[in-house]
Amino acid sequence: MSYVYDLSMQSRAEKRTKASKRIGSSIRKDAIHPADYNRYKLPYACEDCSHFKSENESCTLGMPTEQHLRRNQKRSYELSGKVALCRLQEID
Repeated sequence: MSYVYDLSMQSRAEKRTKASKRIGSSIRKDAIHPADYNRYKLPYACEDCSHFKSENESCTLGMPTEQHLRRNQKRSYELSGKVALCRLQEID
């Protein structure tokens, strides 16, 4: 018969709260009403921005583009009703 002893100074409740901490998404996504999404041509993708270089799908300001590309934005909206709007977007 073997016994396992927990010699830590933390209570069991403290251990559970630390273990249950969830990691969230680092990019904030904004909800867009479906009627507005269908009615207006909203500039929400990198392809709509002045800083986007289509040759290599990059941003001239050095911002990451993967989450903001039109194909990924459409997929995100279809799944959750939200898109990741770039806070530095400039429209031509």
